[in-house]
Amino acid sequence: MRLTQQCILAIGDTGNGKSFTANIFGANAKVGDTSISETDEITIYNIKGGFYIDTPGFNDTDEEKKDEKTVHLIFLKMMESNIQNITTILWFVTPDIRARGSYKRQAQFIESLAKYHKGNAWDNTIIVTKGDQSSNSDGPRDAAKEIARDISKTGEFKILLLESLPPTNIYVKGKFQSDELNEYGVFKASEPELILAKYESLMKGHLECPICLNLKKVKCSKCCEETDPRLAFPKCHLETESFHPNTENVHNGNVIDNHPFSYSYKHSDRYVEARTRYDFDHSPPAWVVRVATIGIVNPHCPAIENGYWNCCHNNDANSRGCKAFYPCCGNDIHSSGCQKIYDVCRHKCEETGCLTICKNCKKKLDEKGCKERCKNCKNENSCNIKGCIEIPHNWLN
Repeated sequence: MRLTQQCILAIGDTGNGKSFTANIFGANAKVGDTSISETDEITIYNIKGGFYIDTPGFNDTDEEKKDEKTVHLIFLKMMESNIQNITTILWFVTPDIRARGSYKRQAQFIESLAKYHKGNAWDNTIIVTKGDQSSNSDGPRDAAKEIARDISKTGEFKILLLESLPPTNIYVKGKFQSDELNEYGVFKASEPELILAKYESLMKGHLECPICLNLKKVKCSKCCEETDPRLAFPKCHLETESFHPNTENVHNGNVIDNHPFSYSYKHSDRYVEARTRYDFDHSPPAWVVRVATIGIVNPHCPAIENGYWNCCHNNDANSRGCKAFYPCCGNDIHSSGCQKIYDVCRHKCEETGCLTICKNCKKKLDEKGCKERCKNCKNENSCNIKGCIEIPHNWLN
């Protein structure tokens, strides 16, 4: 696939010449009307024949999280600007054995650009080393070898600006011609066209075989991220757990009518005393009669021999009552209960529930919940919010 426009991506540590090189390709360092997009960290310049993407510096220490943020911002900016192809990657480095960790992370980023690309991103990469030929510049290439499957076509440009050298330097004192200096990787900042020519020679063929980014959206099953995995927010949600969202206290069983006490027996009418034989009546009224009649009348009264209950005519005064009733309410045994209770737990309806259940699914709390939530942040809407912990996403194909 041959492109009609170049898209040059400059990456590397701060202060290694990314912005200077942007001017070599024709970008306006002041970022005037020639830029199509600008943020505080990433700038995409219009240059002759295409674009130049100037990126924030990777960290030269082991602060991996900062580098991850830089990678995320670069991918995001390219997606926002609808950049789908990179023709050349300029990897700016300063030989430093202490930066080995940073070199490896930068090499991993270059490799990630070709995640969905059939070709090799390193075929379109130029390692731009700031320093003279005697400096140890094997660190970046060694890091690339650990990551890449093949770096045989990776370009290398060791550049040293003459203006940055002290007066005692041999290249300054020797007063060499430009072509002689260029053979040793020394270039004059006042001759940007010669630096550009060197870049163009190293970029030969890149336009015909660009790196296809193939930025695409995929969804994470654990959070709301729906983007290219290389652009994803680094935080996701932990595995889910089931839970019951609302609870309530209830009683166990069905409501029934009930009498709190067992029934008893009683007689519903009075006990009648019966007199069957006559005895002398010693009551005051009888004596009044005797006095008034001067003993002529001798009143008698029947003696008590037995009696009976008027309700059932039972003649046993100590007999069990003939009527069954509930002492709690006085109603007979055929009456409905005088209070409502639950038939299993036997609690009254007005008492606080003795069993806690889920208000939604009506299951006990020790049974599997009816809803899912993130095990870490406990948010049941975790699919709609950013992740809460730095764990891998689960991308759906």
